[in-house]
Formats: sequence, C-alpha cells, structure tokens
Amino acid sequence: MKHKWNYQTFLRKTKIKLALLFGFFTFFNGCQSTQLTQLDKARVSHAKELLSKDYSKSSASQFEGDRQMREYIENYIRSENADLDASALTNTLLNISQKYKYDPVFLLAVIRTESHFNPNTIGTSGEIGLMQIKPSTAQWICQKAGVPWKGAQALKNPEYNVQVGALYFKYLKKSLKSKSAHYINAYNMGINNLQRLPASSKISHPYYAKVIKNYVDIYNRLEKIKKLEKNS
Repeated sequence: MKHKWNYQTFLRKTKIKLALLFGFFTFFNGCQSTQLTQLDKARVSHAKELLSKDYSKSSASQFEGDRQMREYIENYIRSENADLDASALTNTLLNISQKYKYDPVFLLAVIRTESHFNPNTIGTSGEIGLMQIKPSTAQWICQKAGVPWKGAQALKNPEYNVQVGALYFKYLKKSLKSKSAHYINAYNMGINNLQRLPASSKISHPYYAKVIKNYVDIYNRLEKIKKLEKNS
C-alpha cells in the first residue's frame, strides 16, 4: 500500500511539473508572439509612411506578418559585412524598432547610405560609425533623453551607434511631425539648416532620395533572401 501511495504521489508531482513547464513555454511563446506582432505593426506603419501610395506594390508589403524577418535581416547584414556580429546587430535593430515604432529596414537603409556597414568609418566632419553620428550630436541627444553617454570612441561599437542614431531620429521625427522627407534630410544637414530652406527644398534634397532608394533596394534583397530560404 505504501509503494502504491508513493507511485501515485510521484505521478501527481510529475503532472504538476509538466503542467508548470507547459505553462512556462506557452507564456514564453505568447510573449514572443506579442513582440513580433508589435514589431510587425510598427514596421508596416512606418513603411506606409515612407512609401505612401507605393507601399502596396513594393516588396515591403510582402513581409506583413512574416515571423522570419529576424533571419532575413541577419542574413542581409552578414552579406554586407561578414565581420559584423549580425545576430547582435539584428537584436538591437529589432528592439529599437519596436520601442520607437520604426521599420528596422529603414535603419538598415540609413546605415547603408552613411557607412556601407563599415563601423570604423569616420566622416569629413568627424561623424563616426555605422550611422555616421557626430560626437557632439550624440552627446547632446543622449543627455536630452537621459541615456548614458559613453564617449566618442563608443560610437564605433555597432550596437551603441545604432541605439544613439535611432534615438536622434526619434527626436527629429517627433520635431518634424513625422514628415519623412523632412526628418530624413534633417539627419543629414541638421534640423536648423533644414528649417532655413524653402518648403520645396526640404523635400527635394538628394539625401532623402538616396535613403529611400536604399530602403527599396534592401527590401528587394530581403525578398530574394526569403525565396532562397524557402527553396533551401
């Protein structure tokens, strides 16, 4: 009788452990699903803002609800610069994009425009790293947002550089009322210089066209990566 009781107790405890384990995995997967949904909504919303009426016929529209965006982006980064930690940079891009409601591909387009994915690039005016940020601008936006300023050399770190660059874009985007041509051009020339331009020039500045061209090109590359992964 004692043996039977021990066996039943063992079964009961095992069932409890399995139930707790199942509950944990269900909760974990649910959190991941929620995160992916939030990121996808942010990506689509920002993509529509950037492409306007061209969104529906663009490659960007082909990724709605695609749960493998992380893999596509990671593979793309690796193809641009194999020396980068593609996994770490992808994590940073996705986390920031969810937090600030960006399309992560937009940040990739800025990186491609600014540095061609070379984290050691130094600009003619002292801009540093992937998103070519001036140390003075980086320090100012970090202090304004209450984010730790780690110094100019830290801007050579890809993840930190992207965090600071995205933070500056957040400020520009909000200040310029999410007018994509305005905040993109302001990133290149500075918000004060942009405000001095006539209205037509705020849109026609060539930097905006370069970023959007790279944005569309990267989505086309991601679509090819997606097809290759499906066929492999």
